[in-house]
Amino acid sequence: MGFHHSLLRFSGIVSFSLFIVACSSKQIQEPDLPERAYYDKAQQALEENLPSTAIKHLKDLDSRYPFGEFSARAELDLIYAQIEAGDFIAAHATAERFVKNRPEHDSVDYAYYMRALSTYKGAESLMSRYLNLDPSERDSKELSKAFNELADFTSRYPNSAYAPDAKARMYYLREMVSRHELQVAHYYLKRKAPLSALRRSQEVIQHYPSTHSVEEALAISVQSYNDLEQTDLAQTNLAVLKQSFPNSTYLDNDGNFIPLKLPNDADPGFLYWVTFGLID
Repeated sequence: MGFHHSLLRFSGIVSFSLFIVACSSKQIQEPDLPERAYYDKAQQALEENLPSTAIKHLKDLDSRYPFGEFSARAELDLIYAQIEAGDFIAAHATAERFVKNRPEHDSVDYAYYMRALSTYKGAESLMSRYLNLDPSERDSKELSKAFNELADFTSRYPNSAYAPDAKARMYYLREMVSRHELQVAHYYLKRKAPLSALRRSQEVIQHYPSTHSVEEALAISVQSYNDLEQTDLAQTNLAVLKQSFPNSTYLDNDGNFIPLKLPNDADPGFLYWVTFGLID
């Protein structure tokens, strides 16, 4: 009796376990919906500002209908949803895949724009981390990458509806990168490393000549050359400063050079960055 009782008990446990597994499988394996249903669910999620939910529906659509009527639109919406969710790396990868697989699509310009925007947003998010680093450790590569991708987009599609926004972001990035170079130059001047400061200021003068940073870059060059006791080169840069910025704050009424007043803290802070030095 004991054996039969144990066997029946074991059989019951197995049957119950199989029942649970079967139920779980039914819960996991949801029946496929029509393609339009997945797309509509994703649109509703985006309207409700639920990008993660939208991503799920769009990926479900892609996996079930990779060549369907809504596949291209779903892929473009997926880029947007991933950016909204803060997953900039995934958004960039999705955009890359779209431009590679659908180079002739009517909305490929949007994919190129969103590819650049994902890099831009990712670079923007680094600014908060910059506050915890000294200027010499800050990496502007992502800012430069975003600029290059925006430039690539505007050169490919100069008449795109997204081109004006891209150009505005390029202007902002150009200012940001040039400010970054000046911040590092400040850092080196404060630490009595004029040659390193000079390299940064010359980078601004040569590669970002249309930015608001050029005046200060020239002043840093003058000061760095003076510190290096290279008087002739200091005077040459001073002459350029006088000619280009006759009312410069780095010149007194007689046209003599006024050395930079470096802050006690080499990094003036977040507001200085985002306002291009207008607010300390």
